[in-house]
Amino acid sequence: MKTVKVMGVCFILLLSIFGPAFHNSAGATTYPQIDKTIPAAGDQNVPIDSDIKIQFNSPIVSISAQYIKLYEKTNGIYYDFPIKTVRKDNQTLLIIPDGTLQFNKEYLVQINGPSIGLQNGTYSQSLSYSFQTNYIDFYELMVINERRLTNLLDNYAPRQIKAFAPDRYINEINIIHKKPGAMKDDQTSFSGITNIDITTKSNGVDTVHVDIMKNGKVLQKGYADPVPAKSKGAGQKSLMFDIGFSKVPDFYDVRVTALDSDQKILDSKILKFATENGKMINSYKEAYKYQTAGKSYTLYELLSNDKLFTTLLAESKMQDIKVQVEDR
Repeated sequence: MKTVKVMGVCFILLLSIFGPAFHNSAGATTYPQIDKTIPAAGDQNVPIDSDIKIQFNSPIVSISAQYIKLYEKTNGIYYDFPIKTVRKDNQTLLIIPDGTLQFNKEYLVQINGPSIGLQNGTYSQSLSYSFQTNYIDFYELMVINERRLTNLLDNYAPRQIKAFAPDRYINEINIIHKKPGAMKDDQTSFSGITNIDITTKSNGVDTVHVDIMKNGKVLQKGYADPVPAKSKGAGQKSLMFDIGFSKVPDFYDVRVTALDSDQKILDSKILKFATENGKMINSYKEAYKYQTAGKSYTLYELLSNDKLFTTLLAESKMQDIKVQVEDR
């Protein structure tokens, strides 16, 4: 990505940018000005699915989109963040990011004038301000820090408070296990063999690690290998990985961990496996389907639908649900 040099420190919103007329009052003016930005400059808990709105004091007539930029700050450097589209809605300029923002990041909005034509003239000043996508743990908010929830509700309505369920990446785990011993009485006995197939989402997953455990102790472990896809079409939505083990006990736990290219844990599952008496080859498959994974819900939606609230808590740990708030 392209890097840029941005003058000044974060959260800059200089008086010279807006002039003395940057306010939310309804007073009539005869020259172009900005009445409001959403998110506001310096906002800390901006939802990652936010669009950026800049409200002017007059209907927008024309836009020079090449002068409108969005940057993401990483390791102290601002990088271009792609914009899907820039459009007008009466007096509001809408900047639609190309994809969701990331948690715990700082973003910088820049408009270099003259880029916006209004009915009352051209907005020729430059705008530069930043906001952050920090979050609050749902568990902290709902269980251990009631005061913080009270303070949040003092400033935001339930429709402005959004809970984000974590995305899930492991779709299916399939185990085939052969006990040690002969298949028939006249055959030579051989060691047990275990094959484990893991199906994951195609986006984001780089490697899959598997642990064979018993009584909490890791007996064997290894990285599963990707299985070549039969079809390499653009619509492929899943990846398969497989791994084999020998001399595995007849009762054990399997821990599967999906990781990204930075070896950050994306998803993890533990399932228990046990062989059946009198059965030489045993198989077990567990598929995971979620209603809430990767989705966001307002606190109002959760309060008004107890089934949805219950499903969210059943599918995700409270510590993994992230809360953010949005302006109006």
